[in-house]
Amino acid sequence: MLLLSVSKYIRQSVFVYALLLVIPMSAGGAVIGIIDQIEIVGNDKTQAVTILQELTFSPGDRVTDAVLAHSEQAVQDLGIFENVTIAAIPKDDQRFIAKITVKEKIFDFVLPKLARNGDGDITTGIVWHSDNLLGLNQRSKLTFAYRTFEDTAKKNETRLGWTFDYPRIAQTPYSFSLQFRFDDTNLEETIGGRPSLYERKKFSLEPLFGKWLQRTGPSQGLLLQGGLRWERYDHEFRSGSPAMLPSPTVSALVIGVEGDYVHDLLLSRKGHHFGYKLTYAASTLGSEFSFVKHLAFYRKYIPLSYKEHANLNVQLRGGYITRSILHSPEFGITGSRSLRGYKRDAVEGNSFVLFNAEWLVPIFGKETLRAATILDVGNAWESTKDARLSDLRYAVGIGLRWKLKRFVDTDIRLDLAKGFSRDGETRLYLGTNATF
Repeated sequence: MLLLSVSKYIRQSVFVYALLLVIPMSAGGAVIGIIDQIEIVGNDKTQAVTILQELTFSPGDRVTDAVLAHSEQAVQDLGIFENVTIAAIPKDDQRFIAKITVKEKIFDFVLPKLARNGDGDITTGIVWHSDNLLGLNQRSKLTFAYRTFEDTAKKNETRLGWTFDYPRIAQTPYSFSLQFRFDDTNLEETIGGRPSLYERKKFSLEPLFGKWLQRTGPSQGLLLQGGLRWERYDHEFRSGSPAMLPSPTVSALVIGVEGDYVHDLLLSRKGHHFGYKLTYAASTLGSEFSFVKHLAFYRKYIPLSYKEHANLNVQLRGGYITRSILHSPEFGITGSRSLRGYKRDAVEGNSFVLFNAEWLVPIFGKETLRAATILDVGNAWESTKDARLSDLRYAVGIGLRWKLKRFVDTDIRLDLAKGFSRDGETRLYLGTNATF
């Protein structure tokens, strides 16, 4: 009996050892086998190249379960799918079919715009989203809005804006984005103690080209960007004192870098995102105003382990300009996505620092509905010489977030915040995007 037991043990050991030679283990997980082909289903609009360029494997590669999971998350991070799964389907003893199943979100929709902010401004209009143009993950947003202002130099404003973003041009490491905006504003300026009415027309155009340092695989990591910015201000005198506002043209060189390491969990996010942008305007570029403008940000999305889709999200931003256009403060940092609990013009200047934190927790047993606890801290100064971190303003508040998971980057957001420093007050905000 002892000999039979020993013989059985030896046979089992040899079998296990042989199995380990055929299917080795690695730090990246168990080897599944060789991918013979890739099959994609569910991509009714999305072109296959948009999905394939995010994968960390290709036909002929021997892959692990960790590689498939990594690629699955990379496709999910595109933000255009409600669900993504990658399964290894056996084809023969060692070869597999990587079957990628996606469920697309709603890409094209038109939203009416009707809002009243905490300052009493009323905005009406329409917004047209097209979030997967040509099936290549191109993002387009066209906005037409009319806004009436309360208790400010501006009286009313008509805005036409278009933003286009191609995060990764198919089968290349390059990106392209474009921002166009036209504002037609009626404003009242007091000159020499006498009110004067003007109409301001402002055109701006900013095309940016970028290159991912990671040439293949997921569209994440470091992105270098460069381009131009062109602005034109036209002031037409209506009544009051003679026209004294200039109508300058601004031409600037734009250089930036971003590091995107954020993962999309559909109802929440994890990871971090940072960036820096330099805008340089000078007469050598054909600009009538010369200045240097710096902007930087850092965001961190921290999942909390005690409940799924509970998050602590934090953001730090800062900026500085050497000379503001038209001699008015460049940065106004109050609003629904910045320093809440303060009036529109209460915190503005040519340099600023701003910190936001939000603690988000699903409520009522619904993962798409989350309660928010808010903390905002920041201030703005005329110049960096005046900046004092001991002179920060802060606000706290509560809010609700309703995630519309069938749409791309669309949340319904309701916040109630109170500013506790000078000029602080209680204000209510409603928006259709995440704070950051």
